[in-house]
Amino acid sequence: MSKGVKSFFESHYHRYVDRPDFYLSIAKEIKKVLPDGRRLAFLDVGCGDGGFIKAMIEQGIEADYLATDLSLNMLLKASANLVNYDVDLFQADAFQLSLKESRKFDIIHIDSVLHHLIGKTRGESLELVKKMLNTLLDRLSSNGILIVEEVYYDSYLLSTITSFFVFYGLKLINFLNLDLSFTREIRPGLEVNFLHERQLIKILDHFGTSITLLNKEIWELPSVYQLFLLKERGHITYTAKRN
Repeated sequence: MSKGVKSFFESHYHRYVDRPDFYLSIAKEIKKVLPDGRRLAFLDVGCGDGGFIKAMIEQGIEADYLATDLSLNMLLKASANLVNYDVDLFQADAFQLSLKESRKFDIIHIDSVLHHLIGKTRGESLELVKKMLNTLLDRLSSNGILIVEEVYYDSYLLSTITSFFVFYGLKLINFLNLDLSFTREIRPGLEVNFLHERQLIKILDHFGTSITLLNKEIWELPSVYQLFLLKERGHITYTAKRN
């Protein structure tokens, strides 16, 4: 990932708080499809404050838990949140995990990381998304599960047009060094590339995976967003397994 993304999260980590009740509901669904009686190998990429791992442990899912985040400040939050649990935490760029290539995982979880993979253009950013997902799929054990959670945007006229406006609008704001931190959503250095849910499905399908929609949460849409042709936004959770 870029130095800009790392710098942004080190500065604004306190704004990213995971939702324990939401993660608990996802963990319950995951537990239903896991094999019984076997200790699993689990990797959480972009673990944030460790909320998802905590939910998995509280559901009684036995695993060797490994979690990584780009932000040291996020990892400090996770360490405090998981102080009573046996979880290995380490700082790393998800593209450069310091793990043996032979090391595989039964479950890999990645939440709200993909829209922070930023290239010079949206096309380059999508290539980074593909590279990330392929890297994680290659880390799965036989019958392993990749859990992908991501923010999605769906627009009027053209499904990705709002994401286009947001991507290049933020590029321009940062290029001009404008400080719009008086707004609730825009902070200095922020860059995002929101996907449409069909884009994510298409990418996962390209890698020959069986995809299951685990959860879809539609968020309230402020009326001002409709000025940018946004029809719907929310959070989706998929599981993917290589065929």
